[in-house]
Amino acid sequence: MKPLQIHKQRLDKPQADYLVLAGPTAVGKTATVIQLAEQIDIEVISGDSRQIYRYMNIGTATPEPGILAQFPHHLLNELAPDVIWNAADFYQRARTLINEILERDRLPVVVGGAGMYLDALRFGLFDEQFKDAGLRKKYQSLVDAGQAQQLWDQLHELDPEYAETFHHNNHKKLMRAFEIYESTGLIPTRAFAESMDPFQKKENFVILDRHRKRLYQRINARVLDMLEAGLIEECQSLLDMGFSAELYPMRTIGYKEVYAFLQGELNESEMITLIQKNTRNFAKRQLTWFRNHPFDHWIDLGS
Repeated sequence: MKPLQIHKQRLDKPQADYLVLAGPTAVGKTATVIQLAEQIDIEVISGDSRQIYRYMNIGTATPEPGILAQFPHHLLNELAPDVIWNAADFYQRARTLINEILERDRLPVVVGGAGMYLDALRFGLFDEQFKDAGLRKKYQSLVDAGQAQQLWDQLHELDPEYAETFHHNNHKKLMRAFEIYESTGLIPTRAFAESMDPFQKKENFVILDRHRKRLYQRINARVLDMLEAGLIEECQSLLDMGFSAELYPMRTIGYKEVYAFLQGELNESEMITLIQKNTRNFAKRQLTWFRNHPFDHWIDLGS
């Protein structure tokens, strides 16, 4: 990969085949991608776990049409919200796309904040050799006894990043998480990272960051911008199309709070405050994830 520059920092890793541009929500990934496109021909692959879904552009901060028209984007607006999309799907599609983009003599740039997805791309998926019928029966009994929510809460304490990738009603995934944990002693995200299927193409993995106070200000402002742009109307439209508010992608931050507002569980002020708070907490968890995983460059975009 030819040398590139982000925020006056040189990204010089000649052996790299593609670029991963990661960072917490609202840090400035889209603006950075636009700057990269001025230096080299790129194609963007979304590494966001929600932007793959149609009808959810505002709440997922999908780039606007004017930006999408500047250079090719992939894994955006492809699936209806009632279709399951997970790290396994992403890692297979993203690897194929990277190879295709390289054949077109362009730089693949994977952009996102879903740490588990990015690890799946780089290191592959966990080899599910640790299966225990006794453990599965144990957790099936707990689920049958109505304890799925309690199990999900427990998993959220152990492995919040993984727990947030699915709803507690996804009993199969919930039981598998505890089966992995008890069999290996590893939380699922750590077990997935210890995959036996590394990607042959090499990445230049870049983390974008900002001063915490400024990042939180940007998050708070983005929430207000989303609401101004019609986030509530977007949520109502999804309901009007027949999609349940309990669907996995619609239980994400920004959507679940709006649905609570629409159902009368929160007033408008409470809704806004909760979205901002939950998003700030999520950004903090994202940064913790990135610090605990291998990267090539950590770039401070400034205050």
